[in-house]
Amino acid sequence: MIRVAWAQIKHSPSRLIAVLLAVILSAAMLAGTVVFQGTSTASMATVTAAPLKPVDVIIDPGDAEVKSLKPSWAEDVLAKARVNGKVKATAPYYAATVTAYGMDARGTANVYSVSRDPSLRWFGLESGEWPRSTDQIVISQDTAGKLGVRVGGTVTLKSSDGTKHVVTVSGINDVRFKPMTGTDYAIYADPSYFGDMTPGELFVKLNDPSDIDSVTQRLATAAQSDGVTAVAGAAMIRQASAMMAGGSTQLTVIMAVFAVIALLCAMMVISSTYRTLIAQRTRDIAMLRLIGARRANIRSLVLSEALITAIAGTIIGALIGVGGGYAAMTVMGQAFGGFAANPMLLAGTLLLTVAATVLTAWTTVRHATRIPPIQALDGAAQYEDGNDAKANGRTHDGGVSRIVFGTVCAIASVASLWIGAAGFHMPIALAGGLALALGLVLALPGLVAMLMPIIGAALSVCGLAGKLAAASLTTNARRAGGTVTAIAFGISLIAALSSAAATGTATINADLDYRYPVSAALYTPDGNALSDKVLQHVSEITDARGSYPIRTIAIDHTPDGAKTTPRILDVIPDKAAAFFAKDGQWHAGEENGVPVALVHPRYMSTIGIKEGDTLTLTVAGVLVTVRAHASQLTESPKLAVIITDSQLDTLPHADAIEPALTTSMIWFKAKPNIDRAKLANQVNRLAMADPNATVGGGIAESSDILNVLNMLLMLSYAMLAITVIISLTGLANQLALSVIERTNEISMLRALGTRRGIIRTGIAIEALILTIIGTFVGLLVGLPLGVAGVKAQIGSMTGQFTMQLPWTQIGVLIPVILIAALLAAAIPARNATRIQPAQGLTR
Repeated sequence: MIRVAWAQIKHSPSRLIAVLLAVILSAAMLAGTVVFQGTSTASMATVTAAPLKPVDVIIDPGDAEVKSLKPSWAEDVLAKARVNGKVKATAPYYAATVTAYGMDARGTANVYSVSRDPSLRWFGLESGEWPRSTDQIVISQDTAGKLGVRVGGTVTLKSSDGTKHVVTVSGINDVRFKPMTGTDYAIYADPSYFGDMTPGELFVKLNDPSDIDSVTQRLATAAQSDGVTAVAGAAMIRQASAMMAGGSTQLTVIMAVFAVIALLCAMMVISSTYRTLIAQRTRDIAMLRLIGARRANIRSLVLSEALITAIAGTIIGALIGVGGGYAAMTVMGQAFGGFAANPMLLAGTLLLTVAATVLTAWTTVRHATRIPPIQALDGAAQYEDGNDAKANGRTHDGGVSRIVFGTVCAIASVASLWIGAAGFHMPIALAGGLALALGLVLALPGLVAMLMPIIGAALSVCGLAGKLAAASLTTNARRAGGTVTAIAFGISLIAALSSAAATGTATINADLDYRYPVSAALYTPDGNALSDKVLQHVSEITDARGSYPIRTIAIDHTPDGAKTTPRILDVIPDKAAAFFAKDGQWHAGEENGVPVALVHPRYMSTIGIKEGDTLTLTVAGVLVTVRAHASQLTESPKLAVIITDSQLDTLPHADAIEPALTTSMIWFKAKPNIDRAKLANQVNRLAMADPNATVGGGIAESSDILNVLNMLLMLSYAMLAITVIISLTGLANQLALSVIERTNEISMLRALGTRRGIIRTGIAIEALILTIIGTFVGLLVGLPLGVAGVKAQIGSMTGQFTMQLPWTQIGVLIPVILIAALLAAAIPARNATRIQPAQGLTR
């Protein structure tokens, strides 16, 4: 029968376009997920492994505080282990965060040490030479372009204490990816740049790599007494890669769940399409039966067509998924590890697509084998659909049992989602999501079928077009329920991702606002006044809802706080208090005659005072007594004691302090839902007006986190767009089958004078009703699903979980889906209006 099936496909290839499209899209999603997983893992391995690749052994402080160790701690371990004869080269590893000033831009940068020994260098040079002194650096081509410098150009590096270091770009390296530094730029310098700083690690290269295990053991034994560790380079690479791949693995699992759900949607569409095909080919199949074809032959014919279509669609979809997935990773700058995909996993997902297509076709074969030979003389599409709900409300073929079992799955899924969200267990939440998908597949078609008589009765009052739509929906209630399920799947996934994005962004912003009350700060590390040019252009920061100049003065003396002693007194405008310190315990004015000041809780703990106790400081040679209130705001951007302008006026010696205050700082508060990367760029451009200014606050970290979130959203939205296309294809199939089955009815209506517009309107109403129900169910399921997923994933990481629903996206989504439904109904409506009045008399 394969030869006959191939002949049928060649004769009428358009009949299988819907099946081919569904197979292509589902195969593309599965293949794209495999490519994403492989390529992202390879990229992360490249980022992690590249600096450590030439290293045989790493002497690492482990849990010890680097600042508490001697500058020579690593060399001491090496000497104590007595392995110098086996060591080829060593390189201390340093890192420091600075502000980099170039010709065209400025931004935060991490400065890393690069080994003087070539055997421990992990990158090469495109041009120039290696740094050989404290005033030479190497940067990437990307960094050079952003800063506007070339080999021989200069860059100013300013540390957090205000120390400036003008360095010359001695070379451009060949690094093609941005190391995950959390900063704008990565810069590489000679170890002498770091002066007497304590190294964070010591990299060791051995003469004989076969000695790695024995040397590592001897170093580990020697290091143990000093509280540090020694680890083989390969082991450190594996540990770091596993740590970094954790987020990628979770995202891959989520994407795989979406891909599987999309495959379920495709299976529903394929099932609906084959029902349509069988209805269209009733006479052909009956003719085959009439000339002696057995039911097994008919079954083989349909399955052969499905197999050929599945193989062709899977090959096309695999090419699209592999090429598109890698292209998307490249565009997003995440393919620097090169193309990577597990061939066995890729082959398995493609075989899954073929198997799912053939299995779905097999479930519809029984309708083809039930066509009697006599129907060769009467080609009307009149086979019975045993899955449809009957007028008496009873269902057949196990419909009730499917509804009951599906409802139980849905209830269990809600419980799993609740447990996963409340306990912050993402695997449990994902299991709940899959159980919910299974419950919808089983129960929703039957439940919707039960509602169709009620919906039909309501539509009957909408004139003849409404009655036509009601008759179709009621007669084919079970199939309409399947179409609603396919649409609900697509909408629920979009709603889930949208609510997850909105809630995740709101939670991240709330957490950042809590940890960094000041979104961005522009300040001078030495406490000198900011330039007039900076103060004049503060109003140009359009992405901040508040920009507040802060006056500061050095604190001469505080109770002994050791390392946590605040060094400055910040005086902020009264109106700034509402923006940056929202809790009601702190307010402008006095408490029992003593001004209330914000103090860091760590400092309060160090000196042994609690909330409401008094704290006496010496400022401008006079004693200042305030009542302490704990606040994280005092660390923005450096440890301080904070009062307001009105509180300053209440101090006994305010007239002595006032003249000594300087406007050395400006605080910015980001607007809600603003792109923080834009705010960072604006503040950095403003800082260019004052060479002494430094940018601080939580802006760098927030930009990195939100950029990653946006990247993931783009990937997921692309996948979900495919799911919606599959769902709308199912809607078009449902309407097409409805037209085929009602050919006699439509031709009779045309013979009685019914206009084409009424028939077209009836089909459009049918499409809108199915879409509206599917959209409602999808939103009802998807919105809480997304919130639960986010809470399960990041709820344990912050106490600032904030639920937010994407009302704007929903407002855009609903009309777009309705318009798409009308477009999906266009071809079936056109076919219906082409039915001639006499056509019903010939059947």
